[in-house]
Amino acid sequence: MQSRTMTRKPSGRPSPHKGKAVPSATSAPTAPSAKEPSPKWDVQDSRSVRSGWIWRGFLILTLLALGVAIIMAGNHHPTLAIFWVVIAVGWLVTSMWLWRQHSRYMRG
Repeated sequence: MQSRTMTRKPSGRPSPHKGKAVPSATSAPTAPSAKEPSPKWDVQDSRSVRSGWIWRGFLILTLLALGVAIIMAGNHHPTLAIFWVVIAVGWLVTSMWLWRQHSRYMRG
């Protein structure tokens, strides 16, 4: 959602509305006021970080993918087994990253 005072150029960069004063490049940057949302997105605002169930879900998916990889290796499909191990590693990395972010969020 765009703010009321800013519009987006085709390049994606915000630009002020017509008629508004544009600060010069030499002026000192101003801190955002309490009413204006911060332009920087914080990962702590993510619902995936605040909930402990998301990283646990990725961990379960990791175990499921490892099981599929073991079954594929047992059925003499080594290429499919390697693909499933790669998928499992990706889900494990995502799960551990979310777990670390969730732990930081819970500590304050």
